[in-house]
Amino acid sequence: MSKLEIVKGYPRYMRESIKAVEKTRDKRSKETFKLMSLEERAELLQKHHPDYKKKEKRPLRFGPNKGDLMPHEVVDLLEAHPLVNPRDIDLSHVDFDTDILIIGGGGGGMTAALWAHYSGIPAENILIIQKLRLQDSNSVMSQGGVQAADKPNDSPLLHYLDIIGGGHFTNNPELVRALAMDGAYIMKWHEELGVEYRRDAEGTMFTLSGGGASRKRMHSARDYTGLEIVRSRINH
Repeated sequence: MSKLEIVKGYPRYMRESIKAVEKTRDKRSKETFKLMSLEERAELLQKHHPDYKKKEKRPLRFGPNKGDLMPHEVVDLLEAHPLVNPRDIDLSHVDFDTDILIIGGGGGGMTAALWAHYSGIPAENILIIQKLRLQDSNSVMSQGGVQAADKPNDSPLLHYLDIIGGGHFTNNPELVRALAMDGAYIMKWHEELGVEYRRDAEGTMFTLSGGGASRKRMHSARDYTGLEIVRSRINH
């Protein structure tokens, strides 16, 4: 496929940007850039990244998270009037009675349901609800991969440091610890579920570099990783 054919597949407003990139690619390929300091990175993020720009957020006015800064779009949703009129709900009649209610049927929701069942809760006492079908979750559209420190040249400690540094030291340390320490075990569990991650000729899981990672620890199922993860959970 020619460059012209690729450009034609994009909207007109994006084509000028693509042409500009093409025009300067040879020059940029020969350039080297100085590694930015932590202070310079923080300044750049605060100026341009929507997650860091204060004007992109405001405090929530009520609820358990009252006072927390959130994006305007999230606050608009949480502070909006409900679509359902409370007077139309008959709380004296229960349609479903369940021990565990999981809202959202993506990879996280289905994982929670499976682990609840592993802990001894009968499947009939676990209810998952979501807007559409199980295979219509955002997880299905995830193409990237899953990071886990499971290679000889890697370790949970290195993974932990990469996550903390990538989050500019604002992460919740306990959550980061759980992610780094449990990663290899979860990959083993995925294998038991039948997730078909990409492997090399010897059958070893193929890994790629991820953003901010000091080691190759990105495991993927080609470009349909999320779909493959969801498929494995639906079958169980």
